[in-house]
Amino acid sequence: MLRAIFVGTILALASPAIACAEEAPQSATAAIEETAIAGFPHARLYRLAGPRQRPVVVILAGAEGGDGAGKRFGPILARLGYAAVSLPYYSPNWGSFGPPPEYADLPGSFIDIRVDQIAGLKAQLATMPGVDTSRFGLFAGSKGSEFALIAASRYPWIAGVVAYAPSDLVWEGWGLEMVEAEGTRSSFAFDGKPLPFMPYRGFVEGLMAGDKADLRAIHENGRADHSDRETAARIPVDAYRGKLMLIAGDKDQLWNSGRMARNIVATRDAAGLKTTALLYPDAGHDLAGGSTEARDDPRGGGSPDANAKARGDAWPQVVGFLRDALRP
Repeated sequence: MLRAIFVGTILALASPAIACAEEAPQSATAAIEETAIAGFPHARLYRLAGPRQRPVVVILAGAEGGDGAGKRFGPILARLGYAAVSLPYYSPNWGSFGPPPEYADLPGSFIDIRVDQIAGLKAQLATMPGVDTSRFGLFAGSKGSEFALIAASRYPWIAGVVAYAPSDLVWEGWGLEMVEAEGTRSSFAFDGKPLPFMPYRGFVEGLMAGDKADLRAIHENGRADHSDRETAARIPVDAYRGKLMLIAGDKDQLWNSGRMARNIVATRDAAGLKTTALLYPDAGHDLAGGSTEARDDPRGGGSPDANAKARGDAWPQVVGFLRDALRP
């Protein structure tokens, strides 16, 4: 029973912030090269064959971990003209309470995930043929967007970020070892140091509740409980001078990405920085990609039709944004 509870709640956290997208019709039949990236387990580079130097887009998945998002979006972004990189950075491992991890050599808990690995990845990509690391972007969803925004706030060479269902804060980490240590560990670290974070309220209770867990409330209540920690936990998005696109739905039930997107915009506005924000009042968490299929996502919120309409509206704007930011 306990196994089912853990699995059910983590599957909810892994609702598809990055889901299937439409192919790029202009290059649908072109050959794509897929190459391993030395020093980064299970990372893959996808690019169209040929000598042309292609700008980088790194794909950062959400709480589902693994490389499913990279496998889906890597070929699509490659056909749009990018050197698309799938960077698996986490593979859930709940021991006997969940299925075996997809990749046992990746972190199995979402604790102190190294944001600075992006710099090492850039250095390694610079040694690979057909990759132009002077044009470097991030394409991310949910917890991956949290990762992406932290990285962008620290690395001025990141030229563009697409962040689906974003967060304005660094949040508490989770993992099997946290069941008896709530509120003590961060999701992310930089330069060997855990980042200040916002705790949840009732994460372990949520695990025990399984499919009935209110994940949005776990985040919102934690934020309300710890307003004194908000300044330290805030991602300094006003330090990022590159191009930023946010896509969020106000009916997101995994966390309040609509509110957090507006907070990011306000912070950057105050610093005189432009942000492109696509906010959909009736949509939920499942917004990535160009599919206009009205598919069910009961845990992620929003109606199937509203989510489908939002995806259809956002995807061409995402494609245009990446083109303007990175010039493929």
